Amino acid sequence: MKYGLFGEKKSEFNFWGGIVIAAYHTILISLVVSTLFSIWLFKKKGNKWLGVLIGFCINTLLLSVATIIFYKVYNVKEVEGLFSNLGIFVFVFFIPIITCINFYILEFVKSKNILSNN
Repeated sequence: MKYGLFGEKKSEFNFWGGIVIAAYHTILISLVVSTLFSIWLFKKKGNKWLGVLIGFCINTLLLSVATIIFYKVYNVKEVEGLFSNLGIFVFVFFIPIITCINFYILEFVKSKNILSNN
């Protein structure tokens, strides 16, 4: 245990705890970015399935790059926390889940557009 300037106890930085938080933030950022692009394309083209396809492609790209970065740069082989049994493949596991969430968000946006047009 380390002590600060005034004698207070300071906890040491936990590197792996930071990696876990970074991994979950990466998944959340992928969800937000793919959802924004899917909604933008859906409103521009009017095709829900094209929006879902673009969301899937963006998720695949972002989360695959994140897997490579976390594995090569940070030498992370396991991610602790709720999905610890998946290891580094936690990113690949979330690609279809985020795509499904994007589908339901686009369905919601579509129903809101139908209701607002009437």
